[in-house]
This record gives sequence, structure tokens and C-alpha cells, in this order.
Amino acid sequence: MPAKKHRTKSKASTKKKSSGTGEGGATAVRARRQAAAVLIFAAAILLLCMAVIPGGNLWGFIHGLILGLFGVCAFILPFLMMYISVIIALEKPIGSISSKLWQCVMLITMLASAVQIFLFDTNDLSYFAAVGKGFIEGKKVHGGGVVGVLLGYPLEYFFTDIGSKIIILLLIAVFLMLVTGTTVIALFKAAATPVKKAKQSIENAMIANEAKKGEIDIDLGDGYIEMPDHPVKSEKFEALERATRNLNEFEISEPVHKEPSVKAATAVAIKPSKTATEPKQKAEPTAPLRDESYHYPPLTLLDDRRFANDSSAAQEQRTTAELLVKTLKDFGINTRVVDISRGPTVTRYELEPSAGVKISRITGLADDLALRLATTGVRIEAPIPNKAAVGIEVPNRVPSGVCLRELIDSKEFSTAKSRLTVALGKDISGSTVITDLAKMPHLLIAGTTGSGKSVCTNAMIQSVLYKASPNDVRMLLIDPKQVEFGVYNGIPHLLVPVVTDPRKAAGALGWAVTEMLNRYKLFAENNVRDLTSYNELARKGDDLQTMPQILIIIDELADLMMAAANEVEDAIIRLAQMARAAGMHLVIATQRPSVDVITGLIKANIPSRLALTVASAVDSRTILDTGGAEKLLGRGDMLFMPVGISKPMRVQGCFVSNKEVESVVRYLKESEEHEYDDKVIEEIDRQAAAAGKSSSKSGGTDEDNDDYSDEMLPQAIEVVVEGGSASTSLLQRRLRLGYARAGRLIDEMEKRGIIGPYEGSKPRQVLITRQQWLEMNMNNDDD
Repeated sequence: MPAKKHRTKSKASTKKKSSGTGEGGATAVRARRQAAAVLIFAAAILLLCMAVIPGGNLWGFIHGLILGLFGVCAFILPFLMMYISVIIALEKPIGSISSKLWQCVMLITMLASAVQIFLFDTNDLSYFAAVGKGFIEGKKVHGGGVVGVLLGYPLEYFFTDIGSKIIILLLIAVFLMLVTGTTVIALFKAAATPVKKAKQSIENAMIANEAKKGEIDIDLGDGYIEMPDHPVKSEKFEALERATRNLNEFEISEPVHKEPSVKAATAVAIKPSKTATEPKQKAEPTAPLRDESYHYPPLTLLDDRRFANDSSAAQEQRTTAELLVKTLKDFGINTRVVDISRGPTVTRYELEPSAGVKISRITGLADDLALRLATTGVRIEAPIPNKAAVGIEVPNRVPSGVCLRELIDSKEFSTAKSRLTVALGKDISGSTVITDLAKMPHLLIAGTTGSGKSVCTNAMIQSVLYKASPNDVRMLLIDPKQVEFGVYNGIPHLLVPVVTDPRKAAGALGWAVTEMLNRYKLFAENNVRDLTSYNELARKGDDLQTMPQILIIIDELADLMMAAANEVEDAIIRLAQMARAAGMHLVIATQRPSVDVITGLIKANIPSRLALTVASAVDSRTILDTGGAEKLLGRGDMLFMPVGISKPMRVQGCFVSNKEVESVVRYLKESEEHEYDDKVIEEIDRQAAAAGKSSSKSGGTDEDNDDYSDEMLPQAIEVVVEGGSASTSLLQRRLRLGYARAGRLIDEMEKRGIIGPYEGSKPRQVLITRQQWLEMNMNNDDD
């Protein structure tokens, strides 16, 4: 019995001891959970600060590492950790802390993968290249970082774009429910609650309306109803009226594939419908004001060539990128592809070399890369401006062209304010390249036969015809080859017929110099600095007339330099130095960019260059001061270096056929009246004759140095003295002479002091009276 009692007592003491141990264990577990909550919360704050605030040393390294791993989701991870710490601190049943943290990490991974799948396309890169790009973009707070690529790339690769998006959304939903502890039933209940409330509200409203139905309560007051002066509108009615007015003012644009109208060939916005209200006119126009007196040619005159995209382009880029990396690795150069830009004819692969690699080692492998890629040629741009990468430009297997109509119909061209805006083509990334000749202010073009030089100049002329009226821009075309610009004779933009004689071309450039100087005299008299200011002043007053910009295009400079090198070079240099403010701009093209054609002075004064395919690297350095133009593909492939750019940009020039050029010219001839400027023709002939005389004097023949005498000279003097003014056209009409002979008579009368010098648009002054002329005749008779 005592023993039994002893055993019972022992059991009781053991039970009591066990109970005390359990209570102590629960307190310890609670303390550990609170400590874990504090640590997780502190870690979340520290992680958020590191993600948001950049720094140096270890802090900066961790900052870049966090962003590179998670991208934009690096800012979400700290808040998830804060959420977990709060749940732990509130002692809610969430299960194991480690499992909850693992679920947060998986949720962040899913979110980063979703960002990568929905916002970025990495199909053109290899897996490791995509991971590297993900880290770089993540450090820039773009994309989902390395974590997003690790899962997003395989999903896109195996399940395509649609399948990967569906899968990643389902995974996000699953891990979101795991983290928050939400079940599917709870979600359905939460979604059903607002539906039930809305249904109940609708039923109550219907019951209330039925109860009030049929009851009319009108308070007559004193027996009459006072009507307000203006209709009283409730707030709801005013809001509805405003919404209706805004809807009527909204402009519905036409579909892109619809043919543009003839009158709005260069405009971007389509005219509003008749139901549109007048306040729409208060909006500022997107395109500059146009000359309504000029019939702009319609876009329908140009062919609409839509080039389909190559379906195998993605696979071609992926294969070529891998082959480039492998080939360079075979030569001991480790690189990785960071970006790919596909243009109409070439694709540029941007490779980032490893540390310690000299750029010269890569540029020296151009021929080896072309051999491994089995292509016509590879151009290497090292380094790419503003990028820590080397660009390797590889021709596309299936190139796509660029049509002029596509560029003229673009928003960039239509909204450009300058009347000398020209369409060039598309760059290496497929973006439209539009340039302003007035800002260059002069352009030098070089390219061999078949490179697309004539097409390029024709595209420039067509751009001006679509952009400017004859009142805005007049052109002087010089074509020594007599085969390129002859089609433009008769258009209203020409000052004189296309100049084909090299001697007259020198005279035309001499006239341009004289016109430039005359314009500067007018600027000085009216205290203005340039043509734009002068035209603004002329529009405000009635005593001045606006002057157009003048575009001078020379098709072949080499022929002019062979015929009259000194006169042509001097005129080009003077125009290039001074003509910009006068609104005169040069576009000079040549097949042979050698130093005897493009002299040092011409190069120094024409900073904007455009090189198509040239014969050698020497010619490329002559036109661009760098190599590369000799490796172009031809057919409009060009290197364009406008003023202000240190390295040339590669552009695929637009194509315009002879048929399109003839259609536009025919339209302008039929719709516009053209009239050449006789005074300009007269001055060009005079300048050409003077240039011929100077050349003859330099030859040193005695016959050419004899005094000039013409049997028509007395009659010419009689005509100008009676008329009170002198001009070549006057002598032609009165004496039925040709331009050359009449010009020589004018020069001889100026030499003898009978008439004054050329004064631009003003007629020459007659310096003697009729009485003095009769006395001169009498003296001659006495002799």
C-alpha cells in the first residue's frame, strides 16, 4: 500500500513537471518567432534601401547585384518580406517560416518571369546571351533580371509566346494563394459578395420605382409657374452634355491602308468629317502651312511597294549571332551578344568583348568573319558611339527595299517645317531617316556607277517637289552628263533650264555668287541677318518681296573641274562659306572622289558627307575621312555623316524609279505654269562668256587678245540709249540676236562706259545721253 501510494505521488509530480516544461517551450517558440519577425523586417528594410539607393564599394556591388538578379521585382521582394514578418509577429498560423520564405521567393521568380515574357523578346538571342542581357537590363531597372530570364526563356522556347503567358499567370496565382493562405473557395466567396450586394441594390431600386409609379405631385404655388431666364440643367445632365460634345469633337482617323487624297499628299492628319464641330480648328496644326496656290503632287503618283517581312529572320539572327561568338572565340576573343538591330539590308550584332581585348584584334578579322558567315562582306564599327560594344554589320540573306512613298507619307516628313526636308531612307534599326538640307547646309555625295547616286539625288529632288512650292524653293540643276536631270525641264521650280554645258555651269555658279552678294546687300539695308528674317520682314510690309531658297544640285563635279577648274572651285568655295544665311544650298555629287576633284578647300567648307559604294578605301577616306564605304553593298546602301556627327551612320537609301519621276514631272507641267527667269539666263551667259575669256587669256593666243568689234554694236548702242536701259533680252528682241552675241554686246558697252555694271534684278543704267551718242558718232565720222 505505501509503495502504491509512492508510485501515485511520483506520477503526479512527473505530470506537473511535464506541464511546466510545455508552457516554457511554448514561450520559447513564441519568442523565437517574434525574433524571426524582427530580423525579417529589418532585412526587408535593408534590402529595400540597397535596391533604391545606389552607393559605392560593397553597397554599390550589392545594389547592382539585386537589380541585376530581380530587375523591377527587386522593389517588390522587400514588401513581401515585410508582409511575412507582420504575419509572423501577429502569430497567425502560416506554417513553417522557411516554407513561407521559399514561397515568397518563388512568387518573386514568377513575377520576374512574367515581366520578362510580357515586355521583352529574347528569342533572337542564345540562352546565355539572354541571361547576360537580362542582368544588364535589370541593372537599368528594365525587365525581370537574371531570375526572370532563367525561367521565362525556357517557357517561351518550349511553349511559345501564348503558352508561356498562360502558364506563368497560373503559377503566379498559385503561389499568390500559397503566400496569402487563400483558398479557391475563399476567392469565389469574395467575388460573389459584391455581386450579391449589387443585385440587392437593383432589386430595392426596382421596388421603390414601382411604389412611386403613377403618382404625380405638382406644387402650383400661387397659381402660376415661374420659368427661369435660362434652362436649368442638373449636374448629371451637364456631364452628359460635355461627354457628348467631346465625342463629337473626337477625330476618327482613316485606316492606314487607305489611299491619301491629292490635296493632302504631304499632310499627316486627315480632315475631320462634316459632323465635327468648329472648335477643332483651335488646335495647332501638326504640319506647317502650305502654299495653296501650288498644286502639290499626289502620293498616288509614287509606287506603293510594301515589302513583306522575312519569316526566317529570327532564326537567321540567332544562328549568325552564335556563329559570330564562336568564330571570335576560335581566334581567342571572348565576347557576348548584347543587342541585335535589323535594318532593311543589313543586321548589326552588338558584341561586348571581355576585359583586356583590344579593338584592333576584332577589326582585323573582318575578312575572316565574312568567310565564316559565307557573305559578301562584313563591316565592323568599333566602338559603337555611346555604347561599350562593337558593332558587326552582316548583310541580310533576304534584303528588303525602301520606297520613297513610304518615307514621304511618314509622320516625320509631313510634320517637318523646313521646305528643304528630304527623305533619305532607313537606318540600321529600320527607323525613317529624314534630313534638312538647310541645316547641313551643303552636302557632298560620292559613289561609283551602280551605287545609287542618281537615285539618291532624284529622291532629294522629289522630296522638295512634294514639300515646297516654287515660291518657297527654286532649283538650279547642273548636269554635265546630260542624262540625269533633263527630265525636269519645264517644272515650275527651275530658275533656268537644266544646265548641261560645263562652261555655262561655271557661269551658273558665278551667277549664284553674285546673287548671294546681292542678297547680303539687301539684308544689310534692312538690318536683318538671314533669309528667314528678311522674308518675315517682307510679309509684314508692302515694299519688300519675299525671296525663295535656292537649291543648287551638281550631278558630276569631275566634268566641271576638267572644263573650268579654277572658276568652279572658287565659286563653290565662296558659296560653301557664305551662302547659308542667304538661303542658298549646294548638293554636289561625283563618281570619283579623288583629291583633284574634291579638293581640300571644298572638303573643309562642306562638312556634311554622304558616301555610297566607292572603289577603294582611299576614296572612302577622301569623302568621309574614314574607311568603310568600299565595303558597302551598293543599290542605295550608304554611309551618311551630317554636320555635328563624329561617325557616319549606315542608311539604306529609298528607291524612286524613272517612271515615278516622269509621272511627278508630268503632273507639275500640266498643273503649273512655268516661266524661266530671263535675267538669270542673261547673267549666266555673261558669266560664262567672262569665264571663257579668262580661260582664253590664260592660253595666251594673240588672236583672242584683239579688240572686240561687232558691226551690230552701233545699232545696239542706239537701242539702249533710246530705251534708257540695257539688257540682253532687250537686244535679242530688237535686233533678233542670240544670247551669246547679245551678251558680248552688253559686255562691250559696259567696257566702253556706255552702260553701268550688272546690279542683280535691277536693269543696267545707261551712262550717256542721246546727245552724247550723236557727238560720239560725229567724232567717228570726222576721223
